[in-house]
Amino acid sequence: MKKNRVFLFLSFFVLALTMNANAQTENLGFLLSPNIPTEAIPKELKLPDAVLPFLKTEFNNSIGKQASFDVQFKIVKITTMITNAQSQKYSFLNDIVLWEVRSASKSAQKTINVSPDARVLAIQSISISSNSNFVSTMLAVLERDDNYKTRAAAAKILPALGNNELIVPKLLDLLRNQYGGNRAKFDESDQKRFDDDRVAQAVVETLGELGDARAFPVLLQLVMSPETHRDDTIKAGWDAMKKLKW
Repeated sequence: MKKNRVFLFLSFFVLALTMNANAQTENLGFLLSPNIPTEAIPKELKLPDAVLPFLKTEFNNSIGKQASFDVQFKIVKITTMITNAQSQKYSFLNDIVLWEVRSASKSAQKTINVSPDARVLAIQSISISSNSNFVSTMLAVLERDDNYKTRAAAAKILPALGNNELIVPKLLDLLRNQYGGNRAKFDESDQKRFDDDRVAQAVVETLGELGDARAFPVLLQLVMSPETHRDDTIKAGWDAMKKLKW
């Protein structure tokens, strides 16, 4: 019954947002309340770029606070509901994606300040832009991020952003050196190695989707070194080679 009342209230709330432009920035804080679950945010919610300053402020205020991850995820989800054709939301999402990468370069202390799930959602949302300007962001995440979820997500959306001349050589370099088989035998008990190999699998699958024949030597090296990768990654390597375009 309580859940039904919440959803009923949200229905009126969405109507208020539609009818009153000022309410769009003044009342969005209600959706960020801990009492409102993420799944209760109405899917039909449509917002203008005018709400971005509020969302940016709320996001910045969440950094370092307890239970901030849920708020951050909701901020990203609400940001994806901005409907301007040439929206500034992608720049904001880009900053969220790069938050941990930039923080790591400034401090040796590894403290996670931004929800990995929020950053994954931001990455997936950026793919909709089909803007090749964001390729460098995804490659930076692949190269310098610590979270395997965000790295794998970044690898998977690269085909949607285009600019293969930048993407393919960098992926091959990463697969050969950072995620490649020039290391000791794979050990599942090594969590970092395990996570890295899941990212390697995402990179391999992306190379297969891109179909660039330049990937063949690196993919061949990978499949011929099965002891240095998980079985899933080796299988992805064979599948990717079948997709290359000669």
